[in-house]
Amino acid sequence: MSLTQHEQHKSRGPRVIAVSSGKGGVGKTFLSVHLAARAAEKGLRPLLLDANLGLANVDVMLGVTPQATINDVIQGSAKMESIIASTRHGFDVVPGGCGLSELTVLDANHQRLVLDELETLADHYDLVLIDTAAGIGENVLYFTSSSQSVLLTLAAEPTSLTNTYALIKVLSRERHVRRFMVAINQADREEAEFAFHRLQSVCDHYLHVYLDYVGHIPSSPDIGRCIQGQRLLFERNENDPAIADLTSLVDTVLDRPVTLDGNGNLQFFWQHNLSAALPVGTQAGAGV
Repeated sequence: MSLTQHEQHKSRGPRVIAVSSGKGGVGKTFLSVHLAARAAEKGLRPLLLDANLGLANVDVMLGVTPQATINDVIQGSAKMESIIASTRHGFDVVPGGCGLSELTVLDANHQRLVLDELETLADHYDLVLIDTAAGIGENVLYFTSSSQSVLLTLAAEPTSLTNTYALIKVLSRERHVRRFMVAINQADREEAEFAFHRLQSVCDHYLHVYLDYVGHIPSSPDIGRCIQGQRLLFERNENDPAIADLTSLVDTVLDRPVTLDGNGNLQFFWQHNLSAALPVGTQAGAGV
């Protein structure tokens, strides 16, 4: 009997993918949710962390009512494992807090606390997806640079392209992230490819990064209806071409190899950031 994908991944530890965007409203959370659902369909056990702290909306999109959120973990009144919410789509969610401004900028101790709590869950999952906030805030940079792979979502319009470039620039120059998967939303194939090549051209000229185009999602009225109805696009029976394009995109992302050097589990995810946060001279291998 062949091993399930869950058994194969468990022996290596979970993969960690951050899903980020330069600006809001470009479908980042929509893509995160469908990535998690598709991974579950493929036999993986995914965990989706809503890291849009203070303005979390994964639970809203899924129609889940959490009993507690990550704010309870940060306040010390709950453990991460106790706040996990299961979904009918086969994956689990760590709900983020909403309407709490203090969550939008975590200090170093609280950042480490979140990663430490995530580490305790490593044996239970094959894939950890981190749906970050939009923009270049400290939480975004922290969680994105912590992950083994980074998926950027953008729309094929000038402000989204500009803000995505700004995020890539900050992550590459300040956090040494060099590889990015790129997904274009709300565009047909030609528009998406044109937008990607514009972004790639600017990055090639000014930055030392590698962009990996993974696909596009065309505009579709079904997408809006699904969001309003708190359902997945995958659940619709209509022959909507957006479903095929979305499926191709998420499959491409899931099939991509890990792009950062490391041991491929949350222990690396945790230690990578702890080391980066320590003052020079106290990191592993350095003199005190």
